[in-house]
Amino acid sequence: MINSMTGYASSSVQAESLSLDFELKSVNSKSLDIKIYLPEYLSVLESELRQCILKNISRGSILFKIKVNQHTELTNHYILNDQVLKNVLEKFENIKMICNEKKIPLEPVKASDFFAIKGVWEENKNSSTNVDEIKSVIFDKTNELLDSLQRARKKEGQGLQKILSEKLSDIMALQMSAEKILPERSDHLKNNFKIAINKIISEHSQLDENKIEQEIAIIAIKQDITEELDRLKVHISSMQDLLNSSGIVGKKLDFLSQELNREVNTICSKSQYSALTKIGIEMKTLVDQFREQVQNVE
Repeated sequence: MINSMTGYASSSVQAESLSLDFELKSVNSKSLDIKIYLPEYLSVLESELRQCILKNISRGSILFKIKVNQHTELTNHYILNDQVLKNVLEKFENIKMICNEKKIPLEPVKASDFFAIKGVWEENKNSSTNVDEIKSVIFDKTNELLDSLQRARKKEGQGLQKILSEKLSDIMALQMSAEKILPERSDHLKNNFKIAINKIISEHSQLDENKIEQEIAIIAIKQDITEELDRLKVHISSMQDLLNSSGIVGKKLDFLSQELNREVNTICSKSQYSALTKIGIEMKTLVDQFREQVQNVE
């Protein structure tokens, strides 16, 4: 059973004087890309959280957020770092001097602008909840969210499998239709060749008829599409096996869908028969639809 790369899970939990909001979402990607957003004082957990995600997910663009809200008053939870503020103000004075010398206008600055600078207004770690006290809660909830996300990806994967299987069945039906019309296409091409040759011979009586027939035979071989149709059949069979497997098959399906596209393009370019061209265009449309859906398979 294949998995989709798309899924979403969220939850909240109370721990000590904190309210923690978790959000985990996944979208399609060529590889595994993990982005984690945490409050600064929880950044020590990022590496472990990343490993936790790596153990559960193999492919996709993953976004994981933890938002923390304090229930108690924030007065004692943040302090002004005087030394950092002093350094910032000194640097700002230097900037003002340079701007005045260069006659560069400087926008008015508010006190709140300085508080927005990292390190000036910081969390009082002595009054904050100890990370160790909530670590187990965070990882328990993270594992719950990963389970929920995987269930969502699996459920969407079931829908994808149905769509992809139907597309492959339709392509296979067209492949069989193409095989059935090969004899009449062959007759059509031979007839066209004969008409063209007779016209050339009538206009150029000195031409070697045997040599012309040899050239026609070479052209006929080049226009043969039996190999392309056979390879189509093999690719479709391989893709059906992958859809029924339980591994990470998205990249393999993507590669095989490119091979399908190549074979169909060759068939269309060699066609020279309206009925086959019509079949080729229908196959091309289905292959494009298949490739689009495959981009979301893990």
